[in-house]
Amino acid sequence: MYPFPADYCFPHNRWYIAAFSSELSDKPIQRTILETPVAIYRNSSGRAIAMYGICPHRYFPLGLGKIDGDALVCPYHGFAFGDDGKCVRIPSQQTGAGYYQPTYPLVERGTLIWIWMGNPEKADENQIPDYRKFGLDQPGWAVSGHDYIQLKARPQLLVDNVFDLTHLPHVHNQVAGGDSLLNSDQEIEELSDLVRLTQVMRMPWNPYFSMLWGEESRFEEIRNVYAVSEFFGPELVSISGPIARPIENRNMPPEGGIGEVYFIHGITPETKTTTHYFSIQTRNFRVGDDEFGNYLGASDLVIRNQDKTVLDELEKWVDYGSSRQNELAVKTDRMSLKVRGVIQRLIDAERMPITDTRRAPEFKSPAPTP
Repeated sequence: MYPFPADYCFPHNRWYIAAFSSELSDKPIQRTILETPVAIYRNSSGRAIAMYGICPHRYFPLGLGKIDGDALVCPYHGFAFGDDGKCVRIPSQQTGAGYYQPTYPLVERGTLIWIWMGNPEKADENQIPDYRKFGLDQPGWAVSGHDYIQLKARPQLLVDNVFDLTHLPHVHNQVAGGDSLLNSDQEIEELSDLVRLTQVMRMPWNPYFSMLWGEESRFEEIRNVYAVSEFFGPELVSISGPIARPIENRNMPPEGGIGEVYFIHGITPETKTTTHYFSIQTRNFRVGDDEFGNYLGASDLVIRNQDKTVLDELEKWVDYGSSRQNELAVKTDRMSLKVRGVIQRLIDAERMPITDTRRAPEFKSPAPTP
């Protein structure tokens, strides 16, 4: 299976985005995460809970059930499970049972709900990406978007896509200045908590800059303009918009109206060939301009749906193509190849027998139809 082993094609010991905070209520939702069905909801105190999403009695989806106090109730025969997973009620027996439904660690951090599907003993909240590095839920920054897209494509196709922005003039030709990425200078840095790609372009003022910062911020000279892409792990990638000031000043208060915008890509495997895609934008300029935020979110959603069209089609062919030809890698693929190496090391570190006896059986989803 391209490009990782079919029997273990994504790391499990990571915090992945399960949902936007705004999605959760006392009405459960059912979401397959890393090939495992999960019911996610809020208990009576508002705390987010994640539970294995198939009832052990007759295997009905628990995410279609209801919440009664702190218990998740299966709508088929009324079996109820407390927020710790314990079976607290079996209506036909007027009792509970000494059975625990598997639950999964969740962390609600601002805009996002993070889930840990791997070894619970390794669930360290400090591994969640640092929001300060891309302005999410930070003072002086605005957040827009909050869009969810289901890709009928494997997660790595999305990761590869966001790190090779030379597709912009071909797939997103409505974005002014995309051609400049074809000849950018590139620098890759592997740091302790991320891998960073910095691209440098020489650019004049253009219509895209006018849309972002307004005509009052116009400059007349040709400037070094930077694009910074950061890989925090297979679960999250941050892509900056154009940075049209000294790179060392990025994320500082805007200068002459010119600040930074980041496009956040939350990437959560659903199955081996489908992906939950969470879309957010952050910015440190025009912070109080909700109309601009709505426009930015809508424009970005158009771009991400254009990517979905490409990636959904690519998924139909990638295994066939990669089994018959070696991949033709070029210099703009260096970041994608670097990131694949990081993910492969994470996978290799995990490939050991699972000894957690409370772990739910592997969920086998039907193969998607091309």
